[in-house]
Amino acid sequence: MAVEPARGLPAGEADGRRTEADVLVVGAGPAGAAAAYHLARHGVDVILADKASFPREKVCGDGLTPRGVRAIQGMGVDPTEAGFVRVDGLRVYGPTVVLDLPWPKLERLPDFGVVRTRHDLDHLLVQRAVKAGATLWERAEAVAPLVDDGWVVGASVRREDGEAETVRARYVLAADGAASRFAGKAGVRRDPTRPLGVAARRYYRSPRPQGTYFESWFDLWENGVILPGYGWIFPVGDGILNVGAGLLNTTSHFKEVSPRRMLDVFLRTLPEEWGMVEANAEGELLSGPLPMGMNRRPLALPGLLLLGDAGGVVNPFTGEGIAYAIESAEVAAELVHDALASDRPGLAHSYPIELRRRYGRYFTVGRAFARAIGNATFMRLSVLYGFPRERLMRFALRMLANLTDGRDGDLDDRVMDWIVRIAPER
Repeated sequence: MAVEPARGLPAGEADGRRTEADVLVVGAGPAGAAAAYHLARHGVDVILADKASFPREKVCGDGLTPRGVRAIQGMGVDPTEAGFVRVDGLRVYGPTVVLDLPWPKLERLPDFGVVRTRHDLDHLLVQRAVKAGATLWERAEAVAPLVDDGWVVGASVRREDGEAETVRARYVLAADGAASRFAGKAGVRRDPTRPLGVAARRYYRSPRPQGTYFESWFDLWENGVILPGYGWIFPVGDGILNVGAGLLNTTSHFKEVSPRRMLDVFLRTLPEEWGMVEANAEGELLSGPLPMGMNRRPLALPGLLLLGDAGGVVNPFTGEGIAYAIESAEVAAELVHDALASDRPGLAHSYPIELRRRYGRYFTVGRAFARAIGNATFMRLSVLYGFPRERLMRFALRMLANLTDGRDGDLDDRVMDWIVRIAPER
């Protein structure tokens, strides 16, 4: 259903330097591109603005679980086409055992994951949004929200020539990543009681044959002490691996252990013949934050919704963000479209309620997990006694990657209810 043009806003200019739209999306990563795609598909007039030009590099593990695969499929992307590397499960390295854990077979999800660099994936998703009818502004930074009587009605946008112009919109969607300076200027703040991760990654060209598994290490030790983090290796294709490490702020040593130090420790644990050395590095070592568990407040202000990393809509178990970025964007797009089509602005502001309905219990359990693994004793016992038990690890894979059937009363459902009861939010 097409939506009528925004009423009461100045007409767009013929030279392309438009001054109005139904919706302005700030940031063109997976969340922004998905929101623009789903809005444009409904006939909504949407501008998608990003301060970068595409393709561009992004700090990420580059991996999509089956949940992420389903999300990009919902944007018309074929994850079996050239450029995607298929992943059949997770390989976990423990102190005494290596476990291969295939993805669970569920009716509502694909049975495979994929890897594709954010350099390529984000460009692909932006192209999908443009093909659906969104207007893309590259090298256009939304520097501040425009507020009228308490309602966000647009933004000041600095274009490539350095001049700032006012763009008015009936809704603004903040999808500008973990820092989300735009939302911060509107009054959004990070909730310090909720988890924050940091991660570093680098690409390496390795002589080691590439497999079809995500690989994870949770027993990273330094001077006889287990560190509060994990390492990963994801196959990118053509002999390139994405190698990274991350840690959570729930540990008392968080400020003492940088993600770069974690990555250095991880690299030293890998076999020499794998070739994870400076001579085989491709590009620079990059790091970035991972806001988790919906750790931004509020997730919506009048006229403004926060999507993906900008709202901290990231899996607090694993740090997976792409699937949740696209899912939250689709939720926001549907609500905004309904609000525009029915001329009922308040409909869009049920967005935080809908996110809590979808993710609230799972993220509550995830936040409890994040607090637990920040305890060195819990982490050490989990690594030493949990990893050798394959049945337990298969269950953990389903829970951590949010790959459950979601049926009321099944084992996953009962376990989550039990954890919520014994580990309430602090």
